[in-house]
Amino acid sequence: MKVPLSRLAWALALVGVVAALVATLGFVAATLPTRVPYWGEAEVLFEASRLRHHLPLWIDPYAGAEEYGAPPSRFYVTYPPLWTWVVSLVPSRAATTFARGACTLAWLGTLAGLAATAKREVRREAALAAAFVGGTWVLANFATTGRPDAIACALAAVALTRITRRGGADLLSIALLVLVPWVKPTVIGLPAGALLGACLVDRARAPRTLAAAIGLAVASAALAHVASGGAIFAHVVRSNAQPLSLGVWLEQVPSRLPFFAPLLGWAAWVGWRDRRAASARIGLAALVGAVLWTLFALAKTGSASNYWMEPAVAAVSLIARSKAGPVRVGGANVAHAVAALACVAWAGVASVRGALEHARSYRDDAAFVSALRARAGVEGGAVVAADEAGIELALNGRILAPTYQMAHLARRGAYPAATWIADLTSPATRAFVEHTGQLRLVPEVQRALEAHYVVAFEERGFRVWTPKRAGAP
Repeated sequence: MKVPLSRLAWALALVGVVAALVATLGFVAATLPTRVPYWGEAEVLFEASRLRHHLPLWIDPYAGAEEYGAPPSRFYVTYPPLWTWVVSLVPSRAATTFARGACTLAWLGTLAGLAATAKREVRREAALAAAFVGGTWVLANFATTGRPDAIACALAAVALTRITRRGGADLLSIALLVLVPWVKPTVIGLPAGALLGACLVDRARAPRTLAAAIGLAVASAALAHVASGGAIFAHVVRSNAQPLSLGVWLEQVPSRLPFFAPLLGWAAWVGWRDRRAASARIGLAALVGAVLWTLFALAKTGSASNYWMEPAVAAVSLIARSKAGPVRVGGANVAHAVAALACVAWAGVASVRGALEHARSYRDDAAFVSALRARAGVEGGAVVAADEAGIELALNGRILAPTYQMAHLARRGAYPAATWIADLTSPATRAFVEHTGQLRLVPEVQRALEAHYVVAFEERGFRVWTPKRAGAP
Protein backbone atom coordinates (compact mmCIF):
# COMPACT_ATOMS: atom_id res chain seq x y z
CA MET A 1 0.00 0.00 0.00
CA LYS A 2 1.35 3.38 -0.97
CA VAL A 3 1.91 5.71 2.00
CA PRO A 4 0.88 9.33 1.33
CA LEU A 5 3.84 11.71 1.20
CA SER A 6 2.34 13.95 3.88
CA ARG A 7 1.91 11.06 6.31
CA LEU A 8 5.48 9.87 5.69
CA ALA A 9 6.90 13.37 6.21
CA TRP A 10 4.97 13.83 9.45
CA ALA A 11 6.10 10.43 10.68
CA LEU A 12 9.75 11.29 9.98
CA ALA A 13 9.31 14.68 11.65
CA LEU A 14 7.92 13.04 14.77
CA VAL A 15 10.78 10.54 14.79
CA GLY A 16 13.23 13.45 14.59
CA VAL A 17 11.58 15.29 17.48
CA VAL A 18 11.52 12.17 19.64
CA ALA A 19 15.15 11.37 18.82
CA ALA A 20 16.27 14.87 19.83
CA LEU A 21 14.20 14.73 23.01
CA VAL A 22 15.55 11.31 24.00
CA ALA A 23 19.13 12.38 23.31
CA THR A 24 18.69 15.58 25.31
CA LEU A 25 17.11 13.73 28.24
CA GLY A 26 20.00 11.26 28.09
CA PHE A 27 22.43 14.19 28.25
CA VAL A 28 20.63 15.53 31.31
CA ALA A 29 20.65 12.16 33.07
CA ALA A 30 24.35 11.64 32.29
CA THR A 31 25.56 15.08 33.34
CA LEU A 32 23.25 16.16 36.14
CA PRO A 33 25.26 14.49 38.92
CA THR A 34 28.74 15.08 37.51
CA ARG A 35 29.23 18.21 35.40
CA VAL A 36 31.41 21.04 36.66
CA PRO A 37 29.16 23.88 37.92
CA TYR A 38 28.26 26.21 35.08
CA TRP A 39 28.69 29.98 35.24
CA GLY A 40 25.61 31.45 36.86
CA GLU A 41 24.99 28.11 38.55
CA ALA A 42 28.28 28.24 40.47
CA GLU A 43 27.42 31.69 41.83
CA VAL A 44 24.00 30.51 43.03
CA LEU A 45 25.49 27.47 44.79
CA PHE A 46 28.25 29.52 46.42
CA GLU A 47 25.94 32.31 47.55
CA ALA A 48 23.50 29.70 48.89
CA SER A 49 26.33 28.18 50.94
CA ARG A 50 26.95 31.56 52.54
CA LEU A 51 23.28 31.94 53.45
CA ARG A 52 23.24 28.35 54.76
CA HIS A 53 26.17 29.09 57.07
CA HIS A 54 24.74 32.47 58.14
CA LEU A 55 27.55 34.43 56.49
CA PRO A 56 26.94 37.91 55.04
CA LEU A 57 25.87 37.85 51.43
CA TRP A 58 26.26 41.49 50.46
CA ILE A 59 29.98 41.94 51.00
CA ASP A 60 32.30 44.71 49.84
CA PRO A 61 34.48 43.03 47.17
CA TYR A 62 37.25 45.57 47.81
CA ALA A 63 37.56 44.26 51.38
CA GLY A 64 36.62 40.68 50.51
CA ALA A 65 35.05 37.87 52.53
CA GLU A 66 37.81 36.60 54.82
CA GLU A 67 35.95 33.73 56.50
CA TYR A 68 37.73 31.19 54.29
CA GLY A 69 41.26 32.43 54.86
CA ALA A 70 43.65 33.89 52.30
CA PRO A 71 43.05 35.00 49.69
CA PRO A 72 39.59 36.37 50.53
CA SER A 73 36.60 35.78 48.27
CA ARG A 74 35.64 38.88 46.30
CA PHE A 75 32.34 38.85 44.43
CA TYR A 76 29.18 40.69 43.57
CA VAL A 77 25.91 38.84 44.09
CA THR A 78 24.84 37.69 40.65
CA TYR A 79 21.03 37.46 40.82
CA PRO A 80 18.38 38.68 43.24
CA PRO A 81 18.68 35.92 45.85
CA LEU A 82 15.16 34.46 45.83
CA TRP A 83 16.21 31.21 44.13
CA THR A 84 19.51 31.27 46.02
CA TRP A 85 17.59 31.40 49.30
CA VAL A 86 15.53 28.35 48.28
CA VAL A 87 18.72 26.42 47.47
CA SER A 88 20.22 27.46 50.82
CA LEU A 89 17.45 25.57 52.65
CA VAL A 90 18.83 22.27 51.31
CA PRO A 91 21.83 20.60 53.06
CA SER A 92 25.11 21.37 51.30
CA ARG A 93 25.71 17.77 50.22
CA ALA A 94 22.44 17.75 48.28
CA ALA A 95 22.31 21.37 47.12
CA THR A 96 23.72 20.86 43.62
CA THR A 97 21.52 17.86 42.89
CA PHE A 98 18.47 19.65 44.26
CA ALA A 99 19.09 22.85 42.27
CA ARG A 100 19.68 20.99 39.02
CA GLY A 101 16.81 18.59 39.57
CA ALA A 102 14.37 21.35 40.45
CA CYS A 103 15.34 23.45 37.43
CA THR A 104 15.13 20.43 35.14
CA LEU A 105 11.65 19.62 36.42
CA ALA A 106 10.61 23.25 36.14
CA TRP A 107 11.73 23.45 32.51
CA LEU A 108 10.38 20.12 31.30
CA GLY A 109 7.30 20.41 33.52
CA THR A 110 6.49 23.84 32.08
CA LEU A 111 6.63 22.52 28.53
CA ALA A 112 4.65 19.38 29.41
CA GLY A 113 2.11 21.45 31.33
CA LEU A 114 1.55 23.83 28.41
CA ALA A 115 0.97 20.87 26.10
CA ALA A 116 -1.28 19.00 28.54
CA THR A 117 -3.49 22.03 29.21
CA ALA A 118 -3.74 23.08 25.57
CA LYS A 119 -7.11 23.31 23.89
CA ARG A 120 -8.26 19.88 22.82
CA GLU A 121 -8.35 20.74 19.13
CA VAL A 122 -4.67 21.82 19.08
CA ARG A 123 -3.24 19.43 21.65
CA ARG A 124 -1.17 17.50 19.10
CA GLU A 125 0.32 20.71 17.71
CA ALA A 126 1.09 22.00 21.23
CA ALA A 127 2.67 18.67 22.15
CA LEU A 128 4.87 18.77 19.05
CA ALA A 129 5.97 22.34 19.81
CA ALA A 130 6.69 21.50 23.45
CA ALA A 131 8.63 18.35 22.55
CA PHE A 132 10.62 20.28 19.96
CA VAL A 133 11.64 22.88 22.56
CA GLY A 134 12.33 20.22 25.18
CA GLY A 135 14.61 18.37 22.77
CA THR A 136 16.59 21.47 21.80
CA TRP A 137 19.95 20.83 23.40
CA VAL A 138 21.19 24.44 23.36
CA LEU A 139 18.30 25.29 25.68
CA ALA A 140 18.52 22.22 27.92
CA ASN A 141 22.24 22.84 28.38
CA PHE A 142 21.34 25.88 30.49
CA ALA A 143 17.81 25.03 31.65
CA THR A 144 18.89 21.88 33.49
CA THR A 145 21.64 23.48 35.58
CA GLY A 146 20.99 25.16 38.93
CA ARG A 147 20.62 28.61 37.35
CA PRO A 148 17.27 30.39 37.92
CA ASP A 149 16.34 30.65 34.22
CA ALA A 150 13.99 27.66 34.25
CA ILE A 151 12.29 28.80 37.47
CA ALA A 152 11.66 32.26 36.02
CA CYS A 153 10.29 30.77 32.78
CA ALA A 154 7.98 28.48 34.75
CA LEU A 155 6.53 31.42 36.70
CA ALA A 156 6.11 33.39 33.48
CA ALA A 157 4.32 30.46 31.82
CA VAL A 158 1.91 30.07 34.74
CA ALA A 159 1.09 33.78 34.68
CA LEU A 160 0.70 33.88 30.90
CA THR A 161 -1.56 30.83 30.88
CA ARG A 162 -3.73 32.38 33.58
CA ILE A 163 -4.04 35.68 31.71
CA THR A 164 -4.81 34.13 28.33
CA ARG A 165 -7.41 31.80 29.85
CA ARG A 166 -9.13 34.72 31.59
CA GLY A 167 -8.71 37.09 28.67
CA GLY A 168 -7.18 39.66 31.01
CA ALA A 169 -4.92 40.20 34.02
CA ASP A 170 -5.90 39.73 37.64
CA LEU A 171 -3.84 40.60 40.71
CA LEU A 172 -2.27 37.14 41.01
CA SER A 173 -1.11 37.01 37.39
CA ILE A 174 0.25 40.57 37.67
CA ALA A 175 2.12 39.63 40.84
CA LEU A 176 3.64 36.57 39.16
CA LEU A 177 4.79 38.60 36.16
CA VAL A 178 6.36 41.22 38.44
CA LEU A 179 8.06 38.44 40.40
CA VAL A 180 9.71 36.88 37.31
CA PRO A 181 12.59 39.41 36.93
CA TRP A 182 13.30 39.11 40.64
CA VAL A 183 14.11 35.46 39.96
CA LYS A 184 16.10 36.07 36.74
CA PRO A 185 16.54 39.74 35.77
CA THR A 186 16.94 39.07 32.04
CA VAL A 187 13.49 37.45 31.73
CA ILE A 188 11.50 40.64 31.25
CA GLY A 189 10.29 40.64 27.64
CA LEU A 190 7.49 38.12 28.15
CA PRO A 191 6.17 39.73 31.38
CA ALA A 192 6.27 43.23 29.87
CA GLY A 193 4.61 42.05 26.67
CA ALA A 194 1.90 40.15 28.53
CA LEU A 195 1.07 43.15 30.71
CA LEU A 196 0.98 45.45 27.69
CA GLY A 197 -1.23 42.99 25.84
CA ALA A 198 -3.63 42.78 28.78
CA CYS A 199 -3.87 46.57 28.87
CA LEU A 200 -4.58 46.79 25.14
CA VAL A 201 -7.23 44.08 25.35
CA ASP A 202 -9.08 45.65 28.28
CA ARG A 203 -8.42 49.37 28.06
CA ALA A 204 -10.99 50.17 30.71
CA ARG A 205 -8.99 48.17 33.26
CA ALA A 206 -5.61 49.24 31.86
CA PRO A 207 -4.99 52.00 34.44
CA ARG A 208 -5.65 49.58 37.30
CA THR A 209 -3.47 46.89 35.69
CA LEU A 210 -0.58 49.31 35.23
CA ALA A 211 -1.03 50.77 38.70
CA ALA A 212 -0.96 47.30 40.25
CA ALA A 213 2.15 46.30 38.26
CA ILE A 214 4.00 49.52 39.06
CA GLY A 215 2.94 49.39 42.70
CA LEU A 216 4.10 45.81 43.13
CA ALA A 217 7.37 46.54 41.31
CA VAL A 218 8.11 49.58 43.46
CA ALA A 219 7.16 47.80 46.68
CA SER A 220 9.29 44.77 45.85
CA ALA A 221 12.22 47.02 44.86
CA ALA A 222 11.95 48.93 48.13
CA LEU A 223 11.79 45.69 50.10
CA ALA A 224 14.83 44.29 48.28
CA HIS A 225 16.74 47.52 48.82
CA VAL A 226 16.07 47.51 52.55
CA ALA A 227 16.68 43.76 52.98
CA SER A 228 20.05 44.02 51.21
CA GLY A 229 21.18 47.10 53.10
CA GLY A 230 20.98 49.11 49.90
CA ALA A 231 23.38 46.80 48.04
CA ILE A 232 21.21 44.73 45.72
CA PHE A 233 21.05 47.00 42.69
CA ALA A 234 24.76 47.84 42.73
CA HIS A 235 25.63 44.14 43.04
CA VAL A 236 23.31 42.84 40.33
CA VAL A 237 24.19 45.61 37.89
CA ARG A 238 27.94 45.28 38.44
CA SER A 239 27.83 41.51 38.08
CA ASN A 240 25.68 41.46 34.94
CA ALA A 241 25.97 44.76 33.05
CA GLN A 242 28.68 43.72 30.62
CA PRO A 243 28.99 45.92 27.52
CA LEU A 244 26.91 45.55 24.37
CA SER A 245 28.79 44.46 21.28
CA LEU A 246 27.81 44.02 17.65
CA GLY A 247 30.38 41.23 17.42
CA VAL A 248 28.69 39.33 20.23
CA TRP A 249 25.28 39.80 18.57
CA LEU A 250 26.61 38.50 15.27
CA GLU A 251 28.11 35.52 17.05
CA GLN A 252 24.90 34.69 18.91
CA VAL A 253 21.94 35.50 16.66
CA PRO A 254 22.68 34.23 13.11
CA SER A 255 23.87 30.86 14.40
CA ARG A 256 20.89 30.28 16.70
CA LEU A 257 17.98 32.01 14.95
CA PRO A 258 17.50 29.21 12.37
CA PHE A 259 16.75 26.80 15.22
CA PHE A 260 13.95 28.95 16.60
CA ALA A 261 12.65 31.01 13.67
CA PRO A 262 10.22 28.33 12.38
CA LEU A 263 8.63 27.83 15.82
CA LEU A 264 8.48 31.56 16.53
CA GLY A 265 7.11 32.27 13.06
CA TRP A 266 4.44 29.60 13.42
CA ALA A 267 3.37 30.96 16.81
CA ALA A 268 3.32 34.55 15.54
CA TRP A 269 1.21 33.54 12.54
CA VAL A 270 -1.24 31.71 14.83
CA GLY A 271 -1.51 34.71 17.12
CA TRP A 272 -2.08 37.11 14.22
CA ARG A 273 -4.62 34.77 12.61
CA ASP A 274 -6.61 34.57 15.87
CA ARG A 275 -6.14 38.24 16.83
CA ARG A 276 -9.84 38.81 17.30
CA ALA A 277 -9.60 36.69 20.45
CA ALA A 278 -8.32 38.43 23.59
CA SER A 279 -6.17 35.44 24.52
CA ALA A 280 -4.42 35.52 21.14
CA ARG A 281 -3.69 39.24 21.34
CA ILE A 282 -2.22 38.87 24.82
CA GLY A 283 -0.21 35.84 23.81
CA LEU A 284 1.04 37.58 20.68
CA ALA A 285 2.09 40.63 22.69
CA ALA A 286 3.99 38.37 25.10
CA LEU A 287 5.73 36.63 22.19
CA VAL A 288 6.68 39.89 20.49
CA GLY A 289 7.98 41.31 23.77
CA ALA A 290 10.05 38.19 24.43
CA VAL A 291 11.50 38.07 20.91
CA LEU A 292 12.37 41.76 20.73
CA TRP A 293 14.00 41.72 24.14
CA THR A 294 15.97 38.57 23.33
CA LEU A 295 17.23 39.98 20.04
CA PHE A 296 18.40 43.10 21.87
CA ALA A 297 19.83 41.34 24.93
CA LEU A 298 21.89 38.91 22.83
CA ALA A 299 24.23 41.82 22.07
CA LYS A 300 25.37 41.81 25.71
CA THR A 301 28.77 40.32 26.36
CA GLY A 302 28.17 37.04 28.17
CA SER A 303 24.73 36.41 26.66
CA ALA A 304 24.04 32.86 25.57
CA SER A 305 21.41 30.48 24.21
CA ASN A 306 19.47 30.52 27.49
CA TYR A 307 18.02 33.86 26.37
CA TRP A 308 15.94 31.94 23.81
CA MET A 309 14.12 30.07 26.59
CA GLU A 310 11.76 32.99 27.17
CA PRO A 311 10.44 33.38 23.59
CA ALA A 312 10.28 29.57 23.25
CA VAL A 313 7.92 29.37 26.22
CA ALA A 314 5.84 32.25 24.84
CA ALA A 315 5.59 30.47 21.49
CA VAL A 316 4.46 27.14 22.95
CA SER A 317 1.93 28.93 25.16
CA LEU A 318 0.47 30.82 22.19
CA ILE A 319 0.15 27.65 20.11
CA ALA A 320 -1.44 25.81 23.04
CA ARG A 321 -4.16 28.46 23.45
CA SER A 322 -4.86 28.90 19.72
CA LYS A 323 -7.76 27.70 17.63
CA ALA A 324 -7.47 24.82 15.21
CA GLY A 325 -6.05 25.93 11.90
CA PRO A 326 -4.76 24.56 8.63
CA VAL A 327 -1.45 23.35 10.11
CA ARG A 328 -2.35 19.96 11.57
CA VAL A 329 0.10 17.36 12.81
CA GLY A 330 -0.56 14.29 10.67
CA GLY A 331 -2.67 16.31 8.23
CA ALA A 332 -2.83 15.79 4.48
CA ASN A 333 -1.17 19.06 3.46
CA VAL A 334 2.13 18.01 1.90
CA ALA A 335 3.71 21.47 2.09
CA HIS A 336 3.10 21.71 5.84
CA ALA A 337 4.44 18.21 6.45
CA VAL A 338 7.59 18.73 4.40
CA ALA A 339 8.23 22.13 6.03
CA ALA A 340 7.91 20.56 9.48
CA LEU A 341 10.29 17.77 8.51
CA ALA A 342 12.87 20.23 7.18
CA CYS A 343 12.77 22.32 10.37
CA VAL A 344 12.96 19.29 12.64
CA ALA A 345 15.78 17.73 10.63
CA TRP A 346 17.86 20.92 10.86
CA ALA A 347 17.46 21.38 14.60
CA GLY A 348 17.16 17.70 15.54
CA VAL A 349 20.46 16.61 14.06
CA ALA A 350 22.25 19.47 15.81
CA SER A 351 20.57 18.65 19.14
CA VAL A 352 21.34 14.94 18.97
CA ARG A 353 24.93 15.65 18.07
CA GLY A 354 25.29 18.32 20.77
CA ALA A 355 23.75 16.10 23.43
CA LEU A 356 25.94 13.10 22.65
CA GLU A 357 29.17 15.05 22.31
CA HIS A 358 28.69 17.14 25.43
CA ALA A 359 27.55 14.23 27.58
CA ARG A 360 31.00 12.75 26.99
CA SER A 361 32.99 15.98 27.17
CA TYR A 362 31.29 17.25 30.35
CA ARG A 363 31.90 13.90 32.03
CA ASP A 364 35.57 13.96 31.03
CA ASP A 365 35.93 17.61 32.08
CA ALA A 366 34.52 16.78 35.52
CA ALA A 367 36.96 13.89 35.91
CA PHE A 368 39.85 16.15 34.89
CA VAL A 369 38.89 18.87 37.36
CA SER A 370 38.38 16.41 40.22
CA ALA A 371 41.94 15.13 39.77
CA LEU A 372 43.49 18.52 39.18
CA ARG A 373 44.58 19.38 42.72
CA ALA A 374 46.57 16.16 43.01
CA ARG A 375 48.11 16.53 39.57
CA ALA A 376 49.14 20.12 40.27
CA GLY A 377 50.56 19.19 43.68
CA VAL A 378 48.19 21.48 45.59
CA GLU A 379 47.79 20.21 49.14
CA GLY A 380 46.10 21.19 52.39
CA GLY A 381 44.29 24.49 52.58
CA ALA A 382 46.04 26.02 49.56
CA VAL A 383 43.68 27.24 46.87
CA VAL A 384 43.43 26.92 43.11
CA ALA A 385 42.33 30.02 41.24
CA ALA A 386 40.66 29.80 37.84
CA ASP A 387 39.11 31.93 35.14
CA GLU A 388 35.85 30.02 35.60
CA ALA A 389 33.83 30.23 38.82
CA GLY A 390 32.61 26.63 38.61
CA ILE A 391 36.15 25.29 38.63
CA GLU A 392 37.00 27.36 41.71
CA LEU A 393 33.86 26.14 43.47
CA ALA A 394 34.59 22.49 42.60
CA LEU A 395 38.21 22.69 43.76
CA ASN A 396 37.96 24.99 46.78
CA GLY A 397 34.36 24.82 47.94
CA ARG A 398 34.12 28.56 47.29
CA ILE A 399 34.58 31.16 44.59
CA LEU A 400 37.62 33.42 44.81
CA ALA A 401 36.69 36.03 42.19
CA PRO A 402 34.29 35.39 39.30
CA THR A 403 36.32 36.31 36.21
CA TYR A 404 33.14 36.85 34.21
CA GLN A 405 32.26 39.72 36.59
CA MET A 406 35.65 41.15 37.41
CA ALA A 407 37.28 41.19 33.97
CA HIS A 408 34.89 43.76 32.53
CA LEU A 409 34.85 45.81 35.72
CA ALA A 410 38.65 45.89 35.78
CA ARG A 411 38.80 46.85 32.10
CA ARG A 412 36.77 49.99 32.72
CA GLY A 413 38.47 50.84 36.01
CA ALA A 414 35.55 49.83 38.23
CA TYR A 415 37.56 47.17 40.07
CA PRO A 416 41.26 47.41 41.02
CA ALA A 417 43.42 45.11 38.94
CA ALA A 418 46.13 45.39 41.62
CA THR A 419 43.87 43.72 44.18
CA TRP A 420 43.11 40.90 41.77
CA ILE A 421 46.80 40.43 40.99
CA ALA A 422 47.64 40.30 44.70
CA ASP A 423 45.12 37.49 45.21
CA LEU A 424 46.29 35.51 42.18
CA THR A 425 49.92 35.72 43.31
CA SER A 426 49.22 35.20 47.01
CA PRO A 427 51.35 32.51 48.71
CA ALA A 428 48.07 30.72 49.49
CA THR A 429 47.26 30.43 45.76
CA ARG A 430 49.18 27.43 44.49
CA ALA A 431 47.80 27.04 40.97
CA PHE A 432 45.74 28.76 38.31
CA VAL A 433 43.48 27.05 35.79
CA GLU A 434 42.88 28.76 32.47
CA HIS A 435 39.86 27.49 30.56
CA THR A 436 37.82 30.35 29.13
CA GLY A 437 40.71 32.74 28.42
CA GLN A 438 38.72 35.68 29.85
CA LEU A 439 41.65 36.84 31.95
CA ARG A 440 43.31 37.95 28.72
CA LEU A 441 40.74 40.75 28.58
CA VAL A 442 42.74 42.44 31.36
CA PRO A 443 46.33 42.59 30.03
CA GLU A 444 47.96 43.72 33.28
CA VAL A 445 46.46 40.77 35.15
CA GLN A 446 47.48 38.36 32.39
CA ARG A 447 51.03 39.73 32.43
CA ALA A 448 51.23 39.29 36.20
CA LEU A 449 49.97 35.72 35.84
CA GLU A 450 52.64 34.92 33.27
CA ALA A 451 55.35 36.55 35.40
CA HIS A 452 54.43 34.57 38.53
CA TYR A 453 53.41 31.21 37.06
CA VAL A 454 54.63 28.69 34.54
CA VAL A 455 52.44 26.30 32.53
CA ALA A 456 52.60 22.91 34.26
CA PHE A 457 50.43 20.98 31.80
CA GLU A 458 47.68 21.40 29.20
CA GLU A 459 44.84 19.00 28.50
CA ARG A 460 41.27 19.07 27.14
CA GLY A 461 41.38 22.84 26.62
CA PHE A 462 42.57 23.42 30.20
CA ARG A 463 45.91 25.09 30.87
CA VAL A 464 47.19 24.60 34.42
CA TRP A 465 49.71 27.10 35.78
CA THR A 466 51.82 26.60 38.92
CA PRO A 467 54.19 29.11 40.61
CA LYS A 468 57.67 29.47 39.20
CA ARG A 469 60.48 28.14 41.33
CA ALA A 470 62.69 30.67 43.07
CA GLY A 471 65.27 32.00 40.66
CA ALA A 472 63.43 30.79 37.57
CA PRO A 473 63.23 33.35 34.74
